[in-house]
Amino acid sequence: MKNFTRWSTKDIDPKSNASFASAIELIGPDLYSVEERIREQSKSVDAGIEHYFEYAIGGSGKRLRPALALLSGGATGRIVSDHVDLAVIVELIHIASLVHDDIMDGADRRRDRPTLNAKWGNSLTVLVGDVLFAHALRLSTKFSNSDVSRRIADAAADVCTGEILQTQRRFDLNLPLSEYYRMVQMKTGALFAVSCELGAFLSGASPAVISALKNYGNKVGIAYQVLDDCIDLVGDEEMIGKTLGTDIACGKFTLPVLLLLQNASAKERDELRSRFLSEEPMPAAELAALVTSRGSLPASVQAARSLVDEAEAELIHVQDNRHAAALRAMTEYLRGVLDSIC
Repeated sequence: MKNFTRWSTKDIDPKSNASFASAIELIGPDLYSVEERIREQSKSVDAGIEHYFEYAIGGSGKRLRPALALLSGGATGRIVSDHVDLAVIVELIHIASLVHDDIMDGADRRRDRPTLNAKWGNSLTVLVGDVLFAHALRLSTKFSNSDVSRRIADAAADVCTGEILQTQRRFDLNLPLSEYYRMVQMKTGALFAVSCELGAFLSGASPAVISALKNYGNKVGIAYQVLDDCIDLVGDEEMIGKTLGTDIACGKFTLPVLLLLQNASAKERDELRSRFLSEEPMPAAELAALVTSRGSLPASVQAARSLVDEAEAELIHVQDNRHAAALRAMTEYLRGVLDSIC
């Protein structure tokens, strides 16, 4: 964010984008199958809610969680139909969490189109999110091994618990960093972790390899959330295609803001607290400039980068092959995005 200009995806080094593209290309046919199966799910619900369901699952994101499930499966064996099913389920859980997030944050744009709550209101939208969660868990019961559905249910519960804990701690200016990371691990890390863990489990990998890939996914997920928190403060809303600035407006004090408060003098901290709790919110551009000039944005980026490095180190336990190399390419992509922020 040089000279306080807004960050956008155009700032990412082309080599980083190439790393992501190469990883996705490797699993292209399988991701296409995932996409097809996701879109088929609207036919599995009552006809009266089909159009809501179809709209909710129709946005095209990066599908990171499905990609990690497939790559982990390929890194430890052969990608089979169960991996595609896993990828569909984790993405549906993710979409359900986004539907609920948008309600709580009052967001009106996501993936370059109106959110469900912007189109149909909060009351109906929360129920659509509930149906998405329930449908994903119903799909998970089709695995022959009940341990798979149990781990998916555990991860879904962690996602919801993390969101509840974060909501409880809104406007908490004394939020410890350890608690911030715990909430991030639950609401984001858990689903990344289970994608990689079960991708390996379904391939029959050893417990040590399954554990390593679970750790890889967990650390990548936490780093990705820290990245998202940074983008919420300094990103270009028009270029990114979703409502930004909702964290601070809703009282979610994320890592850059927590570090800003932690490193301020007593007088500055009192002034910042007064402004954060005021009915007149601090202008977004001013806050972006502040977290940058005071070093809390660069420190947050570095924290995320360290997590990405730790995630990649877990891959030493995975036999080297094209899919394992693609998992390393995913961490290269994340490093590139982080480096482009500041």
